[in-house]
Amino acid sequence: MKKLIKGCLLSIIISTYSFAQSNNPISIYEGTNIQSIHFVYENQPVDTTLYAAYTRVIEDTFAVSTQTQFNSFLTSYNISKINLLPFVEKASPLVTTSSQNAVELTINVKLIPVTDQDANKVNVAKDKNLFPVLYNTENVFVTLKSAASEMVYSNDNAWFSQPEQLTNGNPLAEKPVGDGYTAWLEGFASAGIYGIAKVIPKANIHLYGGVNYLVSFSAGNELFTDKSRIYGDVEEAFVGFVGGGRTNNDKAYKYNLCYGRKQFTLGDGWLIVNTSMNGYDRASLQLNPRWAGKELFTADIVYDKILLQGFSLRPNELDILDSKTTIKGINLQLKNKKNGILGLSYLNVSDSNFNYYMPDGTVHKRDGLQVYNARFFKSTGEGGGLFYKTEVGYQRNPNFDMKALAYYGELGWSFINSKGAPTVSYRYAYFSGDDANTASYNRWDQLYTGGNGEQWVQGSNMYKIVQNSNEISHRLQIVYKPLKKTQLVGQFWLFYAAEKNNIGGNPALSTLQSNFYGTEYNLTFKYFHSSNWYFHLNTAYTLPGGAIKDNVSDTKNWYCLSIFARYSF
Repeated sequence: MKKLIKGCLLSIIISTYSFAQSNNPISIYEGTNIQSIHFVYENQPVDTTLYAAYTRVIEDTFAVSTQTQFNSFLTSYNISKINLLPFVEKASPLVTTSSQNAVELTINVKLIPVTDQDANKVNVAKDKNLFPVLYNTENVFVTLKSAASEMVYSNDNAWFSQPEQLTNGNPLAEKPVGDGYTAWLEGFASAGIYGIAKVIPKANIHLYGGVNYLVSFSAGNELFTDKSRIYGDVEEAFVGFVGGGRTNNDKAYKYNLCYGRKQFTLGDGWLIVNTSMNGYDRASLQLNPRWAGKELFTADIVYDKILLQGFSLRPNELDILDSKTTIKGINLQLKNKKNGILGLSYLNVSDSNFNYYMPDGTVHKRDGLQVYNARFFKSTGEGGGLFYKTEVGYQRNPNFDMKALAYYGELGWSFINSKGAPTVSYRYAYFSGDDANTASYNRWDQLYTGGNGEQWVQGSNMYKIVQNSNEISHRLQIVYKPLKKTQLVGQFWLFYAAEKNNIGGNPALSTLQSNFYGTEYNLTFKYFHSSNWYFHLNTAYTLPGGAIKDNVSDTKNWYCLSIFARYSF
């Protein structure tokens, strides 16, 4: 029984420590799907044929595609290539968050009048205006990247005021917060260098790589401990090859091979997005600055509107909780001209010590897990309107009888031409629990999902109690832009258990009398001050339902508030 309780606790701890507010040190947009790319031109030549030739060269030079994940370094490199063109005075990117939790890229390009063009135009590395770029020529680009952020996080009645019951036996819960008001401070700073060089110009083959170091700290009484601590380690360290061009039938193609410590996102993050852990000795539990997997290999090929991707991932888990999981997979994505994308993925866990627990005490391992996944997204066009997302996954294991199912559907409408461009959506999500009346194991393995509160961190507070297993959620979301450079996200959540057998979740909730976990109201305010500064506020009010109140005595409603500021270049 003790082994069972400890195993269940490790499952819940891994989830709680991995999935808090996203704050990637490279970029707040890093790993987010690119919904659209638009080019805006200034000083267009009168000669329409010449103008068409310019735009073709510029847009071919910017080797970034929609429906791929945003990469700030490769985006900077492609912008630098546009700036080196003899007919371009200046090119700059504008990255914004769409109402559908994706990024929209606008590339502003100021052309040089034909009479003023200099065919020998180059960017000189010593030009101070280039900082943080260290070197930029036609074949070599080297830049610095740095970020720092600080957060204040507070709770009133954390753990529904019953930390002893909801963290009982948790080896990481040394002095958890609970009844009443508490607050703490945490932050991080990172710095790194990234470079890319065209090693075979005729074949357009580039060698690229990067490394950065991250220091994080926590001070005050956080969810699990009151120990102040500071921690530093390498975050990213990777090398890769990238290239592309056009075929004889004028179809664009790109390829990218990468190996090292780096973040990886599959699709929209429903299965894989949080490839590193935070908290415990690494500090910054809620700021969540670490994202890079311990070991990642990816091979991507894009041809026209088709993406084929293979990967092998070992997440960077806390040493005390390292399940030594390795996931290998293949991903195929097809997009159409109407903002639609179809994705098909297969994942195999080739190695893992992570355990599954049956009601009779039988223990199985994640090792051998197979995941079949299909998804279809339809985003809005420039005029707004209807959008929807749906995804389904099935899990089995050849080593024992496992049948787990999960799916969701989201439907929304963007009133993009109305004041504040409001967007309203509803999402239903189902993650199977283990049916105690069957011989098979049915509890959905959430793997490394998460991201942020608009992805798969379902509830700022409730996610600390119930993760994406044995769960049914209803989410009503409204996104509104009250002022320029701002975004307001309001959410209403209802949470239910799929099964009353909840072994593998929080040990205090292993056997449920009710299926209703509870309700949460969530509000997030974002201020995108500039490309360097970002400000974020989140607050949540969570009411426990019968599934929690029947098992945990004397609960109180849980309120949290967090504010953080971030600077980066």
